[in-house]
Amino acid sequence: MTNCSRRVLLGAFAALPGISVLADLMPAAAAAPQKSAAEQFIRQSGERLVNIVNGPGSASQKAHKLRVLVDEIVAVSQIGRFVLGRFWNVATPEQRQQYMALFHKLLAFNITTQIRAYVGITFQVLGAQNGPEGETVSTVINRPDHPPANVQWVVQDIKGALKIIDVVVEGTSLRITERSDYASVISDNGGQVAALLEAMKNQLKRMEANE
Repeated sequence: MTNCSRRVLLGAFAALPGISVLADLMPAAAAAPQKSAAEQFIRQSGERLVNIVNGPGSASQKAHKLRVLVDEIVAVSQIGRFVLGRFWNVATPEQRQQYMALFHKLLAFNITTQIRAYVGITFQVLGAQNGPEGETVSTVINRPDHPPANVQWVVQDIKGALKIIDVVVEGTSLRITERSDYASVISDNGGQVAALLEAMKNQLKRMEANE
């Protein structure tokens, strides 16, 4: 994933804590229509994030809580399988297990590391509509000194629980972008999944060192 796309993705996740604040500022008439389950899920997820970010505890304790929450509301395993794409069938069982563990950690570290940098962000839910993969919740994210970003959250019912399976920023699917990046790393190294795993390990080490 390009640095620009990754920043937008992380900004989208970081925006969730602003949902409850924005809800207090919206006119009462705008809150009258019945919200869909997916809209309520996105809003409630934001409120839970707010409680963690603004609650007691050290920065490392909050980061741990946020990672647990992210793993709960995001379909990390499904996204990880999608991102590896056709190379899933090339990977050995051991490589698949290692890849999924690294993917979980990297996603969580990316999100929780960036959340602390997003101050003054606001988040507006525009509505939701059904799609081929679930319900898409449309939002607008505003950051100080940045133009508004149109972000859509694809929410799917997985085994009876709503989960975020994709984030679409200005029409670009972030999981598709990530899949393209991962495929490039593997292809550039002779089709070896081991090369991707090594790159993921090195990235995780750098992130843990800078936490």
